[in-house]
Amino acid sequence: MNIPIKNKNQVTPLVGISYALPVIPILILFSSNNVLSGIYATYHGISLAAVATVMLIGNLFDGVTDPTIGYLSDRYHARTGSRRPFVICGAVMLIPSAWFLLNPGEGVTFIYFLSWYLLFYLAMTLFNIPHLTWGGEISPVSEHKTKTFAYRNYGGYAGMILFSLVPMMPFTEGSKITPETMRYLVIIAAVILLPTLYMMLRYVPNGVHNIDQAKKPENPFRAIATLRHNKPLLWFLLINISHTVATAFYIGLLFMMVNVYLGLGDYYVYLLLFHLIAATVAMKPAMALIARTGKLRALKICKGISALAYLFLPLALLNNDYSLHFLVIFFSVFALSSSINNVSAYSILSDVADYGTLKSGIDRSATYFSLHSLTNKLCLGFGISLSIGLAALFGFDPTAESQAQGDQVYWGLTLSMGVIPIILCLVAMVFVPKIYITEQRHEIIRKRLDERLARADIEAL
Repeated sequence: MNIPIKNKNQVTPLVGISYALPVIPILILFSSNNVLSGIYATYHGISLAAVATVMLIGNLFDGVTDPTIGYLSDRYHARTGSRRPFVICGAVMLIPSAWFLLNPGEGVTFIYFLSWYLLFYLAMTLFNIPHLTWGGEISPVSEHKTKTFAYRNYGGYAGMILFSLVPMMPFTEGSKITPETMRYLVIIAAVILLPTLYMMLRYVPNGVHNIDQAKKPENPFRAIATLRHNKPLLWFLLINISHTVATAFYIGLLFMMVNVYLGLGDYYVYLLLFHLIAATVAMKPAMALIARTGKLRALKICKGISALAYLFLPLALLNNDYSLHFLVIFFSVFALSSSINNVSAYSILSDVADYGTLKSGIDRSATYFSLHSLTNKLCLGFGISLSIGLAALFGFDPTAESQAQGDQVYWGLTLSMGVIPIILCLVAMVFVPKIYITEQRHEIIRKRLDERLARADIEAL
């Protein structure tokens, strides 16, 4: 059932919540990516080199699937005005692929890990790219796109909070994230998924359907190549690459650093839970900052806050009585940065996609989000692999006790989790103004697109 929008400038709480609900089970599963390398290396005997290789191959696989799914979603939307089949297909595929990836049993092989890793990410892409694009189409107004993605962000944090709560449940052993924890995560996500998909299908409208002037199908990679003429997009991607690589450098090592190097594995889920709750609470001030300064200035401030947060990781790595305190400070500061970025970045990208539609006459919104998704995955895979390799180069051993790590390991971890991320965040901060699609400029873009739609309606009569 497709409910029309009575006022295209409004995103009601029912619409926003229903749109965000399926993100909860999806993020329960996707959060496993933060610990996947550590789980396979620590519990299943897969070497760090093999883990890095799987992630590298996965990134090459995404290089094909992301633009293809983005392109197919755009072409289907051009004909029908809907992206729903892609979202449903991806969500349903995710449960079995997650089960086999996160519950491999004994005798895990490289091929097993690789196969289910690729299928898991294919399902995630089928859901994520059309769902993100759909969020930017519910309302054409820039401020309300921000509101829509804020709801989605709340859903994401709820999923990640559930991920961190499962190890604390009485039916699990201790509070560490283990293969047993992964099994319960998939079951919980599967139970939640169907009712949340129903709510989304029942209450979320298809939204804006821009008239597509493309007369013939085109190669999806050629469609991406045409986006090079959109300068705001190129700057957006450069900023996103810097930010994502910085994040990947700390994500790739965080679980192993806390669990092995600092010997604080029992605190990992509590730290993660603290960060997520802090980020959820920070959504209100983040939205207030975006409303007061505009999305671009808020994004610039976000990069500066991220750089500040990374300063505390080298202090935590000193491995003394204050390490846990510095980790808490890091997660507190980084929570605000995450809330600002997760709302403003997607909203800005949707505005940039509207600019591209105005210039080209072709709605390639999902292709824009697929390119964003692809660069995210490539950068995460590249950053995680490089950070793990760099730490290994300095002698870090994820199977050894904290006391057995050499003195040089500190400098490898500091370089990977502190110095490099800070530099990348500062680079991103410098280039944010280059995007230049402010709320005021987007209002003009949207007005011209609406005029085009009105003319097309008149010609159709």
